[in-house]
Amino acid sequence: MLQIKKKPLIIAVVGKGGAGKTIITTLLIKALSTNYSYKLLLIDGDPTYPHLSKMLKLNPTRSLEAIKSELIANIQSGEKNREDLAEIIDFQVYNALVETKQYSLFSIGQSEEPGCFCPSNAIMKKVIESISKDFEIVLIDCEAGLEQINRMVIQSVDIVIIVSDESQRSINTAISIRESAKKFTNYKKIGIIINRFKLDPNKIIVKLHELNFELFALIPEDEIIRNYDAQGKPIIDISDSAVSYQEIRYKLSKILNL
Repeated sequence: MLQIKKKPLIIAVVGKGGAGKTIITTLLIKALSTNYSYKLLLIDGDPTYPHLSKMLKLNPTRSLEAIKSELIANIQSGEKNREDLAEIIDFQVYNALVETKQYSLFSIGQSEEPGCFCPSNAIMKKVIESISKDFEIVLIDCEAGLEQINRMVIQSVDIVIIVSDESQRSINTAISIRESAKKFTNYKKIGIIINRFKLDPNKIIVKLHELNFELFALIPEDEIIRNYDAQGKPIIDISDSAVSYQEIRYKLSKILNL
């Protein structure tokens, strides 16, 4: 059993778009829910591509965007005032959770309005700070890039997991994410997972050492994952024999051991 020194333990999975962030998040969920019995809250925090729900075979009936739209409508109609928002949001969020025996999921959802996601990010920050106290581990699949870090949405995070591929562009994004995380979060541990590597792993390890990156895991190109992803199958259903899952399960204790 992992020894969690702080409850809840809040983990944010971040990275460049296309690096496989949500797939890695799903593998982490599979490893956590299969091998441990913590009370686990999952947050699908990507407002542009909220794929985590589909990878887990879950279908949230309400999202943060829906809650936000309803609250705005109530305020504009005069039914509610801004002072009521804190209590209302918590109640609505709890009602929007999709629960299984292994975990609960909350989705930020896609905006139906053009423009910035700033209001939703502000509400998401409050969600993390309020309802997370009822769980032991909170795992957040964040929006690609720096937005939710720079806007301090995940300020209270304990562990930042940066997902990158082996390309220099993706590594450069990881460096930028790490610098922003130093400024705008209170993380206690940060590291990188290299996903879908095809080149010499020793070269990757040397490069990350030179960049002073802690390597959490090195995930090789996985035919099982590639086939599941290409066919749109839920990643949570992959075989335990998949090399990507084996690596995540093997390294999980190291990643979470504060």
